[in-house]
Amino acid sequence: MKSLIVGFFSFFYQANLNHENMQGTGFAYLIRKAARLKGMELEVKKVYEQTSYFHTHPYLVNFIVGMWVREFEQNGEEDFHKKIYSSAFGALGDSFFWHSLRPLCFATAAIAGLYNPFAGILSYLLLYNLFHLSFRFTGFRIGYSLGRDVITFFNRIRFNKWATYFDLGSSLMLGILLSYMAKTSADFSSVLIGTLTVYIMLGMALAKKLDIVFGLVLIIITTGFFLFITGV
Repeated sequence: MKSLIVGFFSFFYQANLNHENMQGTGFAYLIRKAARLKGMELEVKKVYEQTSYFHTHPYLVNFIVGMWVREFEQNGEEDFHKKIYSSAFGALGDSFFWHSLRPLCFATAAIAGLYNPFAGILSYLLLYNLFHLSFRFTGFRIGYSLGRDVITFFNRIRFNKWATYFDLGSSLMLGILLSYMAKTSADFSSVLIGTLTVYIMLGMALAKKLDIVFGLVLIIITTGFFLFITGV
């Protein structure tokens, strides 16, 4: 229950996002709320110290909050581990949620939208928030339970591999979507459809490895050249 409450408070975590201390104010707000739930009242000075520069992924911050409260409770090195995990979870979260989960949700929504536009919107919201809310509402409990060893949870579920798996899923679904659209909008041969599918999948892989914007521009240019040569 306490993890759910902290998860709710974390929706306001970025309310004071700024260039000076980024998410520092929000982190101070969260640890104060979390400590009270554990029967502790932090000194004003201690809370103020937490308003210094801090930045991590907003969906994973509750893992750090749980770890911080546990370490503080046991007179550990809560601020030392806070700095380490803020960078690590920022990189992990951005790679998965922003760069991999959203494209997969888009591809899923696009395919579902062919059947019904409302189904497309609903599928996006359900799939995205299944992961988003799961991490947000369980983070504090797991972080508090594992303390400074909270990273073992992510190692156990192989979270660093999720982005790769989801990228493959996105490429496959986007290839299916584009093949279907090409087949229904033009008199393409099966060989040409298959070639385009493989080409799109390779293009997305290239975009992921290099740069998303550069990859997109490269795909557009190559697509135009391919269509010009084939006379489509």
